[in-house]
Amino acid sequence: MPESDKSFSKQRSLDNTVGQAPIEDANARLTALLDATVDALIIIDGKGNIEVFNAAAQRMFLYSSQEVLGKNIKLLMPSPFSEEHDKYLSTYLASGETKIIGKGRKVRGKKSNGEEFPIFLSVGEVKESSHTQFVGIIRDISEQEQDRIEVQESRDRLSHASRLSSMGELAAGIAHEMNQPLAAITSYAQASKRLLQSATVDNKEKVAIALDKICDQAIRASDVIDRLRSFVKKRVAQRESVDLNKLILETVKLAKVDTRILDHQVILKLSQDIKPKLLADPVQIQQVLLNLIRNGIDAMEDLKGAPLHIRSQWLSDEMIEVSVIDCGYGLDEDSISGIFSPFFTTKAAGMGMGLSVSQTIIHSHGGTIYFGPSQPSGCIFSFSLPATVINQEKIEK
Repeated sequence: MPESDKSFSKQRSLDNTVGQAPIEDANARLTALLDATVDALIIIDGKGNIEVFNAAAQRMFLYSSQEVLGKNIKLLMPSPFSEEHDKYLSTYLASGETKIIGKGRKVRGKKSNGEEFPIFLSVGEVKESSHTQFVGIIRDISEQEQDRIEVQESRDRLSHASRLSSMGELAAGIAHEMNQPLAAITSYAQASKRLLQSATVDNKEKVAIALDKICDQAIRASDVIDRLRSFVKKRVAQRESVDLNKLILETVKLAKVDTRILDHQVILKLSQDIKPKLLADPVQIQQVLLNLIRNGIDAMEDLKGAPLHIRSQWLSDEMIEVSVIDCGYGLDEDSISGIFSPFFTTKAAGMGMGLSVSQTIIHSHGGTIYFGPSQPSGCIFSFSLPATVINQEKIEK
């Protein structure tokens, strides 16, 4: 071979070696970058098959890259996400309609041992690639979800303790409320026994009437027990469609366990041109209402016969307000500044948790609770809630 040809061949070999080095270096840097990320990073092709599975993904899903490369991403998804994935992918490729791509959302992942766990997934398309590719960035949010659950459980325990405290303070009223039907049952039973000792036709009819009255009083006592039991029992917070006006009426009945309320007229002004419905936990909203009603009665302790007003109204097409209005002596400056603070109370035997818990409940429902002066005296305590479920449109006046 001529010397010039040898020189050219040697130079070309050197150029190829130099050209390969930057590519290998770039690949090495990319691999290091992907493995350094704390979030799982997965790249799939247009059919959903895994092409890249970084070190964080391996730790998160408990698979090695060799075990998943070339396999469908559904391997990492529990039902129903695994069934939906291919449909979303084919829909996007055919029409460009996005379900997940370009949007982050909470879903669930599945580890190699079958364990399911919550993840936050964001997906993007790899542009200008040699073939269709999508990249997914995945964050394990198990700790955040557990923290959220623990906060909710703590809030529920506090709410439950507050309800128990309310019932404890109402113990005398509960005894009075139960004593009336029980005393009536005893009286009717004794009267029936006397009538049966002289069994005439007329007396038999009287006994039948007395037995009917015994049944009525027993049902009355049972209703009281059921209302109290449903209010104080420990339960999982749950949202359902609630008729707010109906809930107010039921809460007033429950509040009458406190015999002090009988010294005051309760005046209801509930919106009639609409039927307020919202998505809420009825027991928790009832807890807030009961607390405000009892606070209003306490504020009018020395004003026997003073009325307590309860009002429901729409603030807008999407916001409902409930107000409890007393005509007591109002709040001083010190009380105003700390009224919603935990353990702050103006009552000699109060725990100071009622309004604090009420504020937590209303905020968790996406609402607000507030107060202001009433005219000519007293306070207005109100809370507003978003009406996310409305089954009846406004009726034209």
